Amino acid sequence: MMAPVEINNILEDVRVALERDDVDLAKLLLDNLTPAKAETTLAEAIGDLDLAEQTELLPQLDWAEAADVLEYLDEDEAAEIARQLPVETLSEVLNEMEPDEAADILLDLDLEQANAVLDTMDVERADLVRPLMKHDDDTAGGRMTTKMPILRRWMSVNQAIAYLRHRSIDDDDHYYLYVVDRDQQLIGVIGLRELIIASPNVTIGTIMNREVIQVSVDVDQRECAQLISRYELFSLPVVDKVGKLVGVITHDDLVEVIEDEATEDLYGLANVSTDSDLDVFSPTSVMIRKRLPWLFLNLCTAFFASFVISRFEATIAEVAVLAVFQSIVAGLGGNSGTQTLAIIIRGIALGQLELRQSRPTVLREIGLAIVHGICIGICVGLIAWLWKGIPMLGVVITLAVIGNFIIAATAGTLVPLTLRKLGMDPALASSIFLTATTDSLGFAFFLGLATYFLPYLK
Repeated sequence: MMAPVEINNILEDVRVALERDDVDLAKLLLDNLTPAKAETTLAEAIGDLDLAEQTELLPQLDWAEAADVLEYLDEDEAAEIARQLPVETLSEVLNEMEPDEAADILLDLDLEQANAVLDTMDVERADLVRPLMKHDDDTAGGRMTTKMPILRRWMSVNQAIAYLRHRSIDDDDHYYLYVVDRDQQLIGVIGLRELIIASPNVTIGTIMNREVIQVSVDVDQRECAQLISRYELFSLPVVDKVGKLVGVITHDDLVEVIEDEATEDLYGLANVSTDSDLDVFSPTSVMIRKRLPWLFLNLCTAFFASFVISRFEATIAEVAVLAVFQSIVAGLGGNSGTQTLAIIIRGIALGQLELRQSRPTVLREIGLAIVHGICIGICVGLIAWLWKGIPMLGVVITLAVIGNFIIAATAGTLVPLTLRKLGMDPALASSIFLTATTDSLGFAFFLGLATYFLPYLK
């Protein structure tokens, strides 16, 4: 495998060749990226070029290579390139792609261009792609592929194996073989291993497993990923409203889903738009558009926290040292709440936690918050006492830390669960609401206690 520096040098040569309109040289350089012409390396290399260079170079590749590149690129990049390609070129590339990947790209095109490409594609391939375009990208129907082997229960093991040999299943097919009746209703599943070791004359109906884990076409992709993970499946069958088998989702498709969902949660916690595909190479304009709105929302919550502080200006004026410690109280509460938030969002993402479980969950987190608050609060209180020589200051800070930890635990649990109940992504804006709560109520609790005990703080 080439070192990153060597790959970057080759990519720079590719860019120079394209600037000179020497597409043949650029193609030759890419072909020599690895001795084995690894598909992933080629896709990564072209993915590092800018849009104009990608659009110019892609039609020069073999159709299969071009398909690998589009499948590797993120959805927005692939769609942008697809829009620039001639209809005939794009149809040839999509002919080499998995039906579900091709459908995703076509759904990102305008209707006229998508229909033109479908009309130009191979009829067989287009017939596999069209049904997938009826479903949203983030549902089982949008993730499934209709390319799958199907068995009948009356087949003997010998007949089933002969059918599979004739069908020439490739590496992308599944370790599970699904069994349907005459109405295409899903009635069973059998693994390839079980099929191979079974007696040749036994019928499929006698050895198949009738308990099939399945999902409907409109089930969210997150739930599909949870099922794949929970039951350690290689694939997941997808059925329509009447139970007919319409497709299957393979485990490698859902690895991408898990990555996408994890990225969404991470972006949500970082207050970045969860529908973005930002990375360190994203254009500056895109970075600004996706990130700036959340900073404005943070600004609003910061002003609210400042408003709370302003209500205690007289107290702070009399005991100026309070200004030194108020940020400690708020910061500790925010960090504690973030710990709770991360655990709760992970539980929701894995399907372990629902709103009906909020009461015991909140109580458990409050219990932990009290223990943590006592330990940290006493430590901070002692430091404040020894530093400033005011015993009551230590008591006020200790109580404020404990109180803010309880507030943080409650908000860190209820905010994501409430967002989930409202049908929103639980990671979206959770950290903003949490920070606003721990800062505002933390300041209010700390300065309120200081106001109450003001005579003992002077």
